[in-house]
Amino acid sequence: SVTTARMVCPGSDAPSHAGMRVTAEVAGSCQQVRAEALARVQGQSTKWHDPHNNGIYAVADFGGDLSFTRLTGDGKYTDKMVFTLTDVKGEACQIEACSESQVFSIFDMGTNYCNLKMLFCGSKDGCKPVLHDFDTRHESTTRSSMASVDLQKCLVV
Repeated sequence: SVTTARMVCPGSDAPSHAGMRVTAEVAGSCQQVRAEALARVQGQSTKWHDPHNNGIYAVADFGGDLSFTRLTGDGKYTDKMVFTLTDVKGEACQIEACSESQVFSIFDMGTNYCNLKMLFCGSKDGCKPVLHDFDTRHESTTRSSMASVDLQKCLVV
C-alpha cells in the first residue's frame, strides 16, 4: 500500500501558488527510477525532450532523493520539485513527488503534475523512456490551489 509519510515539498515564496503532490508505485527499482529521471534531464535536446511544451529541467538540491527545477518552454516561469523514492516489495519503487509554482498562481493548466509525471512516465502513458520503461501500478494526486491533472495535456509537443 502506498503512503505519503516521507514526502518533501520544495516550498515557494509565493503566498498563493499552485502545486501538486503525486504518490505512485512503478514496476522497477528506485535505482532505475533515479537513473531514468536523471537520464531524461541530462539528455535534454539529445536523447529526450520534455513533451510538455518543451520545458527545461535542471538538477537542484531542495531535499528528498532527487530535486529539479523546470523552466517553462516560453522561458517565463520556474517551478521546483522534489522526489522521494522508497523501494517496496516485488521489485517496485514508491515515488512521492511534489512540485510547486514559484509565483502567484491559482490555475496551473496541469503544469505541476506534468513536471513530475514526465520524469517517470512510461511508453504505456505515451512517453519516450531513455533507459527504463516503467509501468505505473498505482497513482494518487493531491493538488494545491486549482492545480489540475491531465496526462494528455502533458503530451503536447
